[in-house]
Amino acid sequence: MSSASVCHWTFTLLPLRYAIAAMGILAILSQYILKVTLSVALGGMVKQVAQETSADETCPLPDTASINSTDSEGGQFEWDEDMQGYILSSYYYGYAAVNIIAGYVAARYSARWVFITGLLAAGVFTVVGPICADAGPVVFMITRLLVGTFSGVIIPAMHVLLGKWFPENERQRLGGPIFSAAYLGTVISMALSGTIVKNLGWYSVFYIFGGVAIALVIPCLYFIYDEPESHPRITEKEKDFLLTHTGRDLTESKEKKELEKEDELIRNPWPLILTCPAMWAHNIISIGGSWVSYTLLSELPTYMENILHYDIDEAGLISALPYLFGWMSCSIYSFLTEKLTQRGVHIMTIFRIWDAVSCMGPAICFLALTLINCDIPAIITLFIFTMVFRCAIYGGSYLNHIYLFPRAYGSAAGLNLTLGNCSGIVTPIVTSAFVSGRQTIQQWKYVFYVAMTLSVIPYFVFLIFGSVDDQEIKWEERREKKRKQKLGQ
Repeated sequence: MSSASVCHWTFTLLPLRYAIAAMGILAILSQYILKVTLSVALGGMVKQVAQETSADETCPLPDTASINSTDSEGGQFEWDEDMQGYILSSYYYGYAAVNIIAGYVAARYSARWVFITGLLAAGVFTVVGPICADAGPVVFMITRLLVGTFSGVIIPAMHVLLGKWFPENERQRLGGPIFSAAYLGTVISMALSGTIVKNLGWYSVFYIFGGVAIALVIPCLYFIYDEPESHPRITEKEKDFLLTHTGRDLTESKEKKELEKEDELIRNPWPLILTCPAMWAHNIISIGGSWVSYTLLSELPTYMENILHYDIDEAGLISALPYLFGWMSCSIYSFLTEKLTQRGVHIMTIFRIWDAVSCMGPAICFLALTLINCDIPAIITLFIFTMVFRCAIYGGSYLNHIYLFPRAYGSAAGLNLTLGNCSGIVTPIVTSAFVSGRQTIQQWKYVFYVAMTLSVIPYFVFLIFGSVDDQEIKWEERREKKRKQKLGQ
């Protein structure tokens, strides 16, 4: 049997788009491991600082807590909590800054190379992190900013690939598992980072996880290409299927590309994107939901160590539980969305249902956290339900921008991700403003009140202004009318 026949047989059994989905899952998983690792490792990097607390301002030691920590004095760096907040935020300055540019470049030039370059560079700058930390906090912050910058291009590029490689009826079903890999990456990072720090040293997490990201580039180069028609290992059957069911055919695709080169605004209608109320409702939902996610992502290990008194490896393991259950729930929400759609339920109705769960559920959990104080099993359960509810967004409006801007989704996704990820910049700084030098139950309640408020308000904005209608139709009609008027002159 020839190599071509073997290749054809392999990808007949496994459609190539599913291999691309698998690469997307692994890359996003790796990206989030690189993002979250520092939240856990930081406890092993810095020396312990005395807190202004009394015995009744934190919870009593749980039976499972390690009273005699093997690393009771912490690590080698004398960074106070304000500096730690800035270090944690530095990743997100780069991460948020590139989403719009990455979405544009991926859609305009090459999603494949944006995706792969981001993964490779993020891994490289993670590996050099320990050397930069020794050089000082500013140098380390620059390194983390660069890790964030290159990590920030991966998801926008995946949004572009999703539009080109997956039919509309598969996007919601596969989009959940692909983008919820962020939660699985968080689980792996939180579950393993503390143990690695405790047994191998804090620097080991940077070498191990950065090395894995670099190695993942090889299969990504093999499987990921920009479009079905440019992939050398795709079958004709799958290529024809994708070109038909993604609203494209080979001839029309070439013609559209030529038109888009002539008038860039048709492909990237920024005036429309920036003034569309439905897009801003979608953005505000992302900002509020991201604040909830980043409150847990960046600060939960600190809360576990300072308020619940868990050791660094135990804090990492317990902090991983919400993301484990959240990740498992994401596919369930996506599956239910697909079933509801097949039964004829309007997609906007589905968005409203799941967005209500995503916004109201975490707010209720945060309110309950402020009321129960030190019931540790209940606290952990509430954190788990917070993320399970939050993940309903993946069955809801997470991909709303593809419906609003079915041709300019790369730019729309970039804007949405940028605004959502700005929460990652602000959340650690706001949290440190409340708890710096005052690690008490009451101060953490303020953190939860803020997250609760920012979770609820966006839903009502979405109810009023949200939409799934194609916003580009009238825009293109106006642009075409102006073009004809110019030609007529």
